[in-house]
Amino acid sequence: MESEIIFVKRLIQGDKKTFKKFFENFYPSVCIFAQRYVKDLALAQDIAQESFIIFWEQKERFDNIKAIKGFIYTVTRNKCLNKIKTENIHQNILNKKISGDEYFYELILEEETYNSLHQAVEKLAPQMQRIIFLSLAGKKNQEIADLLDISINTVKTHKKNAYKELRVQLAGHEFIILLLCFHLIYSG
Repeated sequence: MESEIIFVKRLIQGDKKTFKKFFENFYPSVCIFAQRYVKDLALAQDIAQESFIIFWEQKERFDNIKAIKGFIYTVTRNKCLNKIKTENIHQNILNKKISGDEYFYELILEEETYNSLHQAVEKLAPQMQRIIFLSLAGKKNQEIADLLDISINTVKTHKKNAYKELRVQLAGHEFIILLLCFHLIYSG
């Protein structure tokens, strides 16, 4: 995989394939982030797309991926708040909490955590991926075994092995590991 520096360089130089890759990887997180504000998936998707367009128009201003992501999250938040204010969408959620920086950073942390976990799970073997994604979706071990037509012990073994691999992949991200461990222990 290419280095982040080369990736960002291609991105800000207007390489459309690089932008497509960036968009495909980051867009779902931005949509979920926006949806937490506006409570409407279609509207959140529109806002997220607009944020990427705004980034594309100003891409030369950036020199690292953190700045790019921060810009897109900030644009998305501002667009969501403007939509809420101008269209009176979900008036009951327009309060001090959601317009404050604390809520903003909490949502970014949550979405980045989800994104990191999702990318790590995608590196697992296909059967482990299915089991972990079903588990994260709230399925119990027996339900997973029934859906995948495997034994419950196979589910437990794959979960255990997947957890070991994820712990290695997510080294340095103890919070994600803690959440995953908690979820895996109490989902079976």
